[in-house]
Amino acid sequence: MVFNGLIAYPVTPFHENGDVNFPELSSLVTSLASSGVDAIAVLGSSGSFAYLNAGERSRVAATAVDAVSASDADVPVVVGISSVGTREVLDAARDAERVGASGVVLSPVSYVPLNNDEVAAQTAAVCDVTDLPICLYNNPGTTQFHYDLELVAELLDLPNVVAFKDTAADVVTFRQRYDRLRSLTGQPVSHGLSGDLLIASGDVAADAWHTGPAALLPVAYTEFRAAVLSGDTARIDESRKLLLPVVQAVLRLRKLSGLHSLAKACGVNAGEPRLPVLPVPGSEQRDLARLVDALEVTGRL
Repeated sequence: MVFNGLIAYPVTPFHENGDVNFPELSSLVTSLASSGVDAIAVLGSSGSFAYLNAGERSRVAATAVDAVSASDADVPVVVGISSVGTREVLDAARDAERVGASGVVLSPVSYVPLNNDEVAAQTAAVCDVTDLPICLYNNPGTTQFHYDLELVAELLDLPNVVAFKDTAADVVTFRQRYDRLRSLTGQPVSHGLSGDLLIASGDVAADAWHTGPAALLPVAYTEFRAAVLSGDTARIDESRKLLLPVVQAVLRLRKLSGLHSLAKACGVNAGEPRLPVLPVPGSEQRDLARLVDALEVTGRL
């Protein structure tokens, strides 16, 4: 399935003038394609989708697909299609299919928080314009919409809704939601985990991990997921000890600023986030760089 395993969400790099740095994006995706991640998802929150116009988003998607194709790697590229208006969502879905994406990720973004009927109608409309597999994204902190599992089960009856990117307040709650969704539907579904602290706990394998930092630290994350899947406690503890301080440092910063700072520490020329989001102060950049250096010493950068 397109949405199983470790799904890495790369940042969208920017030039100093704020234009998208497409050569650097291509380089980043090319590197990711051979890193061991199971899928690459562009135009997620990590990819600054909300700050890009339609033309830029189309070119980002095409650049990512072309980079993986040129690398001869067998790694699916999925594309975030979320937008405030359904018309724009549908345009993005069509465009993702046109450029050769393997799937799309959809969250219920809106200026006015949506209700269940509106989310259901929008999802059905996406199914009408593309045959690509769809991953629903529960991101209540941004969208002010929290997916009821009964609604997710209902939407899984649509022809190409196959995955659910979910979050929760804690590990126990996620496990309860995971089990509950399985009890509500007989449809096959990848129920993935989003939330880097929950992932870094090492306590939940889920069907997938959806994560932005993994696009910058793929070696560390692939080793960590392999450890969690193996159930080897010592191996899990070793990986967590190295990865958790970096995740905590990034999360202490604002999300996009922190990821662009992490990119810089990892030697990726992602530039600063697009305004109005501001970069992190230099002192915090240096602190993050020291933590990344510790990963490099262990060979997990």
